[in-house]
Amino acid sequence: MSGTAPESSDAPRTPADAPSGGDEPASPTGRGIGRWWWLGAVAVVVVVVLAWRPWAAETPTVPVTPSPTSSAAPTPPPSASDAPTVITPAPVPGADAVFDETTAATLLATSADLESSVPAAVDGVTRRVEPGTVPWGLPEGSRVDPESCTTAVTVVGTPPTHHDATAWGNEEMTFVEDVVVLLDAAAARASFRALVTVVDECPRYTLVDAAGGRTTWTAEPALEGQGVFPAIVQEITVQTGDDDTRQQTTGHVLVGNAIVTWTATALRAEARDDAQAALGTPADLSEMVEQRALSAVRALL
Repeated sequence: MSGTAPESSDAPRTPADAPSGGDEPASPTGRGIGRWWWLGAVAVVVVVVLAWRPWAAETPTVPVTPSPTSSAAPTPPPSASDAPTVITPAPVPGADAVFDETTAATLLATSADLESSVPAAVDGVTRRVEPGTVPWGLPEGSRVDPESCTTAVTVVGTPPTHHDATAWGNEEMTFVEDVVVLLDAAAARASFRALVTVVDECPRYTLVDAAGGRTTWTAEPALEGQGVFPAIVQEITVQTGDDDTRQQTTGHVLVGNAIVTWTATALRAEARDDAQAALGTPADLSEMVEQRALSAVRALL
C-alpha cells in the first residue's frame, strides 16, 4: 500500500495546534494557563469592587471637631456695630439738691412768673397768703373721707422737716403753692412715690371741717409731667357746699429733698375749656413751676 506518512516536525505548535478539552497538563509557564489566570484575576477584582460599592457609603453623621492645629480660620470677634446699644438716662437736675428753711421759699412761684405765664394773671396778681403763715397738715378738727386719701391733701403722711406756703390771685384766678422739705433726697423720693400712689387711687375725696362743712375734689387721672423733674399734673373739679363748683389744675414736683405742690383755680369759669383759657394748659402751668424750681436749684450751686 502506497501512502505518505506525516512528517515529524520540531517547530512549536500554534494555538490552533493545541488540543481541545481539559487534558492539557497544568504548567505555570504554559500559554493556555496564562490566559485563564489573567481572566480569573480580572473576575476577582470585579467581585471585590462590587462588594465594596464606594458610591453606597453614607456620609458620617458625627461632626468632626477641628484639632488645635487645624487650619480652619477662627471665628472673628463681633464688630462694634454688632454690640448692643446702651442708653444712659440723662441725670435729673437737682436730684440731690438740699433745701432748708432758708432756701425752701425760692421754690415758690413769684408774681412775675404768674403774670408772664398765666393768661388770667396778665393784668397783675396780689399776694393772698404770706409765706410762713400757714401750718402744715389738716385744719384742726378736719378729716379726709376716705381716710386713705389724706395725703392727697397733706402731701406727706408725717410732719416734714420744713413747710412753707403762699398764694397769689385776682378776681379771675388764684394760685396756691406749698413746699415740704424732707430729711434728704432719698426720703423725698419715697414720699413722692407714696403720694403718686394715693393720687392714682383717689379719684374722689372730701375734706370735712370741724363745723361739718364739706369740700369735695373729683380728679381726672394724673398725667406725668414732661419737664426736667419728676412731676404729675391733673385737672380737678372742686365743689364747696352744695352749689359752688370750680375748675382747678393741680400738680406735684419732686426737687431734691423737697416736694412742691401747686393748685391753680379759675374763679369765673364753669367749663373746663373756659378754665384752660384763663389758666393755660396743665403742661404750661407745670412748666412754669418747674422753671422756678430749676432757678432755685441753680441758686444752690
